[in-house]
Amino acid sequence: MFLSLTNSRGVRDANHNMAMLVALALGVWGAWRPVARADDAPPKAVCVLTIHEDITRNTLLLVRRGLREAEEKNASALVLDMSTNGGRIDATEDIIRLLERAPMKTYTFVNDKAYSAGAYIAAATDKIFMAPGSVIGAATPVMIGDSGVQELPKSYEEKLTSAMRARIRATAQDKGHDPEVFEAMVDADRGLTIDGKEITAKGKLLTLTSDEAAKKYGHPPTPLLSAGTVNSAAELLEKVGLKGAGTFVVSPYGFEQLARWITVISPVLILIGFLALYIELSHPGVTLPAIVAIACFTIYFLGYIVAGLAGWEEVALFAFGLVLLAVEFFLFPGHFLSAALGTVAVLTALVLAMTGRLPSEPVVPTWSQLEIPLAKVFGALIGAMIAAAWLGRYLPQSALFKKMALAAATSSAEGYTTSTGEDRDLLGATGTAETNLRPSGKGRFGDRLVDVVTEGDLIERGKTITIVEVQGSRVVVKRAA
Repeated sequence: MFLSLTNSRGVRDANHNMAMLVALALGVWGAWRPVARADDAPPKAVCVLTIHEDITRNTLLLVRRGLREAEEKNASALVLDMSTNGGRIDATEDIIRLLERAPMKTYTFVNDKAYSAGAYIAAATDKIFMAPGSVIGAATPVMIGDSGVQELPKSYEEKLTSAMRARIRATAQDKGHDPEVFEAMVDADRGLTIDGKEITAKGKLLTLTSDEAAKKYGHPPTPLLSAGTVNSAAELLEKVGLKGAGTFVVSPYGFEQLARWITVISPVLILIGFLALYIELSHPGVTLPAIVAIACFTIYFLGYIVAGLAGWEEVALFAFGLVLLAVEFFLFPGHFLSAALGTVAVLTALVLAMTGRLPSEPVVPTWSQLEIPLAKVFGALIGAMIAAAWLGRYLPQSALFKKMALAAATSSAEGYTTSTGEDRDLLGATGTAETNLRPSGKGRFGDRLVDVVTEGDLIERGKTITIVEVQGSRVVVKRAA
């Protein structure tokens, strides 16, 4: 049965420019990304995807994974081995959209039953076959609450039924099925009469057995719904001219539920990952932030790979972006080119992982595919920037950040002194950055080596700096004019 579920201008400009860079990177990525050739996989491979469960968001992840694996193995057909009581409307509609975009032939094998959502999904495949004694139909929407099936308000029921009739009618017509058959499964008020013979009376939902679905009507006679009664998926393949084709099975393996939750919390993972990267890059040599960042992004990509949304190419692009960022911060600080390219590569990989683009589809996703991923990724990025600005202003005073800043030699013999409240005489003093300030580091003022922090900017070693603020042990500097 069905379950119905009902900044400032500068920041905006920066986001707009970054979005343009990401769009450009999508095109470059498309030109670089290897394209699978038809002869890279054995011919006539067939994917058998088992749906022996109620339709949920986990089923959607399963179908995505199956379609991606089918494309990667150059499958010529996808068979849905179905036995389901139905399920959620939102997941069903998303599954239908996926099947409509599938580049290979799709078939449904009703192994036992395909009620409600199962019937809708079957309508989105090219042909439907049924096992002896199996049934399909009864697709009217209902609401399930804590106490079980609940009656829908009349006005809402009519609205929902009308919407679902239109959706299944369009799907059935696109796949060459009789739309009136599926409409009679959704709306009990329609009934179904063909050639003057009443198939189901008004007031009753249409449910068909394998024999009834295979019965022929019209001129010339054509099956009512089923393209044939078969005992197995192998027999189905023989019927469609794929006898002897090699098959591989895609079935639930328990990680879909975990993957679903990972995709839900993905913006949080991105925010924490970016923040940890900022801390590591601004205080190199500290291990914990790097471990946290690696863990967050590993979980992120793992979730989307399991969900069938991403592949290893997105992971490779992300790793390439991190390498470019490391080159900027550790080898050639200050020229910004590798940092810009690295940032674009990282953001592009994160966005692509969310789009759910099938391998056979155009490399540059459509706006409808990009809209939500862009909002999530840039929302998390803005959140990380705000948190980083706060950290850069306050956390250098903490014991942890002091430990980070004091990692290098700090002996008084080398001229190092820890600033104190008595160092207010340094206010306005001009000196030289002894280390790269990202934003903390060391500055030399005459014969004194002082632990300093910038206002958030990166200042390269050797640059002239001026002390603009002294608060206790915190000495703030900026690049000298």
